[in-house]
Amino acid sequence: MQRLVLCSTAALLTLAACAPSTGPMAGGGARSDQNQCFRPDLVRNFTAPSDQTLYVRTVDADVFRIDTVGCRDLQGSLSIALEPLVGTSRLCVGDPAGLIARSPCRVRVGKKLTTDEIAALPSRDRP
Repeated sequence: MQRLVLCSTAALLTLAACAPSTGPMAGGGARSDQNQCFRPDLVRNFTAPSDQTLYVRTVDADVFRIDTVGCRDLQGSLSIALEPLVGTSRLCVGDPAGLIARSPCRVRVGKKLTTDEIAALPSRDRP
């Protein structure tokens, strides 16, 4: 009987280790990357101050800087589409993605801007 309890306890501990943890101590603290992600289908506005930088605003009013490589004539684009390359429905800071504008190119999510960083952008560059 003691052996059965010991095996059952070991099995439960193994399963508990595999379960996702959402508490404040998970991974050394609360997950901050949840706020560093957005769904590309919920982008409501964008600006392209240059061919190397794109800013997108989500429906939650978050603004993300997108760093581009090899994109041309972004300033003249009337619409864009971001496509995650890793098969998820979200893009997080550091993720690569495909950008479809006037021509397709590769991009990387640079960072989520703070309220102060958004306010510091020239008004013509704010999405």
